[in-house]
Amino acid sequence: MSSHSTSSLQTTSWGPLSEPVHDDAAGRGDPVWKDNAYLSYWDVERKIFGSFHVSTSPNGDGARRARCSLIVGHDEVEIIETLDRGSFSSESISFGLDGTITVSHPDLEASFTNTPLHTPADFSLHELIPPLVPGKPLQHFQQACNICGDFTVRGSQHHLDGLGMRDRTWGFRDEAAQWAEYAGLVCVFDGAFLTAMKFLGTDGQLGTDGYLIDHEEARHLRDVTFRRTAAAQFLAATLTFDDGSSRRCTMHSREAGFFVPMGAETEGPAFGTYDDFMTLDLDGVPGAGFFEQGIVHRVA
Repeated sequence: MSSHSTSSLQTTSWGPLSEPVHDDAAGRGDPVWKDNAYLSYWDVERKIFGSFHVSTSPNGDGARRARCSLIVGHDEVEIIETLDRGSFSSESISFGLDGTITVSHPDLEASFTNTPLHTPADFSLHELIPPLVPGKPLQHFQQACNICGDFTVRGSQHHLDGLGMRDRTWGFRDEAAQWAEYAGLVCVFDGAFLTAMKFLGTDGQLGTDGYLIDHEEARHLRDVTFRRTAAAQFLAATLTFDDGSSRRCTMHSREAGFFVPMGAETEGPAFGTYDDFMTLDLDGVPGAGFFEQGIVHRVA
């Protein structure tokens, strides 16, 4: 299966996903404000899978982190470093909101360029994630992308030419306080981008949000149900849209996976999150992406 399976019209800029960091948005007495940027990507042909995740905060000392996780064949690299407030660049990792990401580290040298596909999915419209501060909802956007570049893992040179999803959020946010559990499915198919999320809030309420986006329209999801293995790994999803129609997304092969650090080190509740990269199909149309599951661990 080719890693290039998208033929839709491309946008010319990252729009809301290039929103600058808000370094003066909150003070010591306010709930924690987080500016997050995220990119997961896959090149199925070359067996390359990876994620970048940067999170900074003007008032959350434990909420500033840069992460780069990458698997190529049987080699795996993970770099986790602290970030300064107001910055998406750490000692080794630079996440450019313009679409350029670089890494300069003894284990990994990389220079990647990501370009947008389709239009952004705006998760701010329906407030699936309850506002931590009333009247100030979390701003959240996702968009499919192409990603390409060259990198070196411990002296071994590689080329990346794949697809992915970029995410940008900003606002007051505390995962362990707002969410009990969530699951999210992200895929790029031939001509379409699917992103679906389902959250269980700490108040016991379930909520779904998501979109199937192509070059013609963005179809909003009303509900999604997941089928899992006995070990709770993704097998399939049934997607129900606002007009009552439904689609079926099915896993073909599990390719790679990463744990995702979400919060600060703690002796209290901690949010545990994992990404499973897979090949999938949407009613027979081939694609690839990942399934992310997160749950609050309360036993301390």
